[in-house]
Parts: sequence; C-alpha cells; structure tokens
Amino acid sequence: MNPNSSDQAPPLPPAADVVVVGGGIIGTATAYYLRKLGQSVVLLEKGRIAGEQSSRNWGAVRQQGRHTAEVPLMMACNKIWQGLEAELEADLDWRQQGQMRVAFQPRQLADSEAWIPIAKEHGLDTQLLTPQQVADLLPHFDPAGCLGAMYTPSDGCAEPEKVAPAFAAAAARNGATVADFCAVTGIDVKNGAVCGVESERGYIKAETVVCATGAWTSRFLRPLGHRHPCLWLTGSVGRTGPIPLALRKLVVWGRCAYRQRPDGSMTIAAGSDGHHDITTDSLRFGLDFLGLARREKRQLHFRLGKPFFKDLTGRFLDPTQDRTLDPAPDRPALDRALAGFQQDYPGAGPMAFEKTWAGWIDIMPDEIPVIDVLEQPSGLAVASGFSGHGFGMGPIAGATMADLIVKGQSRFDMTPFKAARFFKA
Repeated sequence: MNPNSSDQAPPLPPAADVVVVGGGIIGTATAYYLRKLGQSVVLLEKGRIAGEQSSRNWGAVRQQGRHTAEVPLMMACNKIWQGLEAELEADLDWRQQGQMRVAFQPRQLADSEAWIPIAKEHGLDTQLLTPQQVADLLPHFDPAGCLGAMYTPSDGCAEPEKVAPAFAAAAARNGATVADFCAVTGIDVKNGAVCGVESERGYIKAETVVCATGAWTSRFLRPLGHRHPCLWLTGSVGRTGPIPLALRKLVVWGRCAYRQRPDGSMTIAAGSDGHHDITTDSLRFGLDFLGLARREKRQLHFRLGKPFFKDLTGRFLDPTQDRTLDPAPDRPALDRALAGFQQDYPGAGPMAFEKTWAGWIDIMPDEIPVIDVLEQPSGLAVASGFSGHGFGMGPIAGATMADLIVKGQSRFDMTPFKAARFFKA
C-alpha cells in the first residue's frame, strides 16, 4: 500500500461542503474553483493525482474541430489557459502557437471545410490552409501528399503530467484537503439526497459529491440507479528522444498526432487508431454506440482480453485494488505513427521511442461530456465522459461545475451536457 494511505496519513475532515471524487484534471480543477468560491472541499483520489488519462494524453488545448456545444466553453477556457501558469504558480509548458489538422485524403479535407461555418458562427480564428501555407508554417515539413489543413492560431498545448498536480497543489494551498491513495467505496444517500461518502480513511459528511471519475464513472454511479453510458477506447502515445529539428510549438494531427516538447523530444500519438476493450458495459450500452461505431468504422478496432474476463468474475474495477488503469499501448499503431512522422519530416533522422504508454478514454455516444448537478439524488454532480477532449477543457469544466454547485447556474448553455439525455431504457 502506498505510504499516503497508511495509518500515518493525516485524518480527513469529518465533513465538508463538497467531496470531489477523482484526481484528474477535471476533479482537481473543480476542487480549486470550489475553494475560490468559498466552499470547504475534500478531494479523494484512489491512486496518484493524474495517474490515468489526465497525464497520458497528447497535451492539446484545442478549440477547433469540437462539437458546436463545446466551442463557447473552449473559447473561454483558452483565455483561462493563457494565464493559468501565473494563477497556479506552476510551469505547465504552456505554448500558444496553434493546432493544425493536416489532410492527406479528400474526406479529411471535406471534414475540415464542413467545420469552418461553426468557427465563423462563434468568431473563432480557424482557417483553411493550402499545402504551401502548411509548408510555410511548419519548418522542415515535406508537403508531398498534403491537400491542405485546418488551422487555429489561438489553440495551444501544455504538459499533461504537470497540470492536474498543479491544480491539486493550488487547491491545497487555498485550503482544500487533497488525499491521494484514498478510494471512495460508496456514496451515502438518504431520503433521495446525498449526505456523505465512505472512504478508505473514514466517512465524510457532505451535501454535495462531485463524480469526476473518468473511465470508472458508469460503475461508480450504477449503485445509485444512474445510467451513464460510456465505453472505453485505448489511446496510445509515445515519446522519442530529442530530434535535431526545431519545430513550431503547436499540436499537429495528420499522419500521426505530435508536438515537440521543450527539450526537443517528440510526443507522438496514434491519432486515428482506437481500440475498444470489450467489457460487460459493451453489452449493456452497445446499442447507444451504433451510430458512432458506423461513423468511425475505419479507425475502430475491438479487443477481447483481460478486462472482459476479469469483469465477468467480478474482479475488475475495485478502486481499492485497481489503483491505476494502465492498458498496454498499441505498439504497431505507434510504429505506424512514428513512420508517418518520419515521412513528414525526413530531416529528423533515425528515431525511436524511449517510452510508450496508453490510457483508457471514456467515450460517450454523442462524444460530449456530462457536466451536470442531478436532481436525483440531489447533491450528486457529474463531470465525466469527456471523450478524449477533457484535458484542454479541464479548467473551464472545473469552473463551470463550481458555478453550477454554488450559484445554481452557469453563463453557458449547459443543456447539451445534461445527464438526462441518457435517461432511457
């Protein structure tokens, strides 16, 4: 057992205004903004802070290409990101040089063209680039085969491993209790209202509980009779050593997804390959995902492995045992991604991955999250199902969740993010 969960760990407060469950970027940002609004907060994380998807993603902070309902939130979030290092008193490797979606197939270019009216509707600085403009913006890039790109100059990127811990540290400095390696084993509900949580380190009384539990959310909410239809996709990422090229500090998604770190090394992701690891939730929620599966059939692959068989025996997703979900990376997909990068940048020379990893992304049928304070049971708030979009959206999701809890409203239209859209048989 981790020393942070030993008998020597400091006692938890017996009560709080809000208990936040989950120490990823959504949970830590929610705790931080709740403290700014004067709430007493306890944040509980079963493993280490940012142990799962919040530290395993590409680091993209993008506005472009999102569902139209997300765009107003992300435009506001972009402004938060611009001052976040100063606000959190932390180096986050924040860079604001844009994001680019490079098209090598007519279908990809058509998808980008179709999104431009959404950008114009919201006043976003997204533009379509010619192949020559792509080459002008990307030093050392070989434009052979490039048909153009969608580019948003105001987008940015940051280092995933740094951001959620920085939010957690800032929340703690401002008076929140942050306890890692302390699983929540149940939410206590009486007379239709949340009244506390059971944790590994004791009971905490609270009238509001925020579920920011990512891939765990469906299992976590099921005992409360709440239907949260999310399934898992495995996203694979690798890091190379430094390369002899200085690239523009943005996120590019083309033959692969990549960004250059401050030390010159590359984060490279298998941007178009996704594996769905089949569990019993695949059977429970499969019909909800038929439309998404048809749209993504070229990139979607299915795996039947240990998660499914452990699930059948009831030995899967025990928060006191499965501290960190750690799926195996798809090495063939990563090798294809690396080959794609070398095709784009032949001057990079020989390259190899020094580290590879993967994370389970919690995908919703409509690919947008639930950000909502429920009516039943009252006091239960959910911020989950970010469908691979959560890192960039984390700060505004946390701030919005805090507003919904404390003020009872948000300045954004939150109707598309209501949990009730999935309340069906």
